[in-house]
Amino acid sequence: MANALSINLAVSPVTYVNKTYAGLLAMPFVAPAILSADSIANGYVSVLENVRHKAVLKKFSGGSIADRTCNFAKPLLGTQLVLTDVVLETKQLQVNEEFCNNELAQDWAAAQMQGASAAMPNAYAGFVSQYVARICQADTEIAIWGGNYSYDGSTAAPSTAFNGIVQQYKAGAAQTYQTTNAGAWTGDAVAVTGILTNLAALIANAPPAIAGDPDANIYLSRASVQLYYQALAATYDLPFLNDGMVTRYSGYNIISPAGMVNNAAILSKKDNLYFGTNVMTDMTEARILDLTNVTGDAVTRVALLFDAGCQIVDEASMGVARQTS
Repeated sequence: MANALSINLAVSPVTYVNKTYAGLLAMPFVAPAILSADSIANGYVSVLENVRHKAVLKKFSGGSIADRTCNFAKPLLGTQLVLTDVVLETKQLQVNEEFCNNELAQDWAAAQMQGASAAMPNAYAGFVSQYVARICQADTEIAIWGGNYSYDGSTAAPSTAFNGIVQQYKAGAAQTYQTTNAGAWTGDAVAVTGILTNLAALIANAPPAIAGDPDANIYLSRASVQLYYQALAATYDLPFLNDGMVTRYSGYNIISPAGMVNNAAILSKKDNLYFGTNVMTDMTEARILDLTNVTGDAVTRVALLFDAGCQIVDEASMGVARQTS
């Protein structure tokens, strides 16, 4: 038996595993895959990590001060503090990936040869989970902003995982502070589709609740930030601009999440934009299955099961400029 084992290890240095991690045991696999998404890791949106299907987001409006009296009298109608809520509902999702054992074993072995600089874990199961986590975090990031969003209702959405922030706004009832234009945005400084024109419209139509608020941010895609850079360079005849100029507009910080959709801009505070998931609950699952001894196929399958979703607390407290055709 000892000799046979030595021969097998000489042929393949990898010991394949069949593992199912459920609940809290799945957390080390599923949580990094979701929470490492750019907008979550950098705090561009508010995050609820322990949502079980639904979470209620409260919002207050109204309220006022009045003359002091001896009685506890409510203020006049219209100035009373009003508590309303919206529901963040998550969607059940899964990530299914299949890898050739031979190719994956070579990648794993190569990672171990990098010594102290190796970014991958020594455990093969951990290596496989991180392999899939890269895919999962990228797709989650795209869904947060562009999930089910089609600017004209007919083009394909960047993701269909769940309704992202832009789609939540588009499908909502309160679009008072939205400006639209036809055509894709450009780096032209003066055209109707120019990035500066659309940013100016966004700020001019800012909701009173956040106009001039230092905590409000402008959210742009990275491609749109490049157009903004080009427009500034052309406007001021400066081919080189410092980072401080490029990352601000009209006093607002510009944030460029990796998954933000092109030809759209959002003016909002972080605490108005929510992402919810169940990765910190006992309702997630990770499966790592080697089919070599089951079906004869030299493949490893990885499945991650989790819930995720987005919601806007108050559409009337954010502004949007976007392409519509």
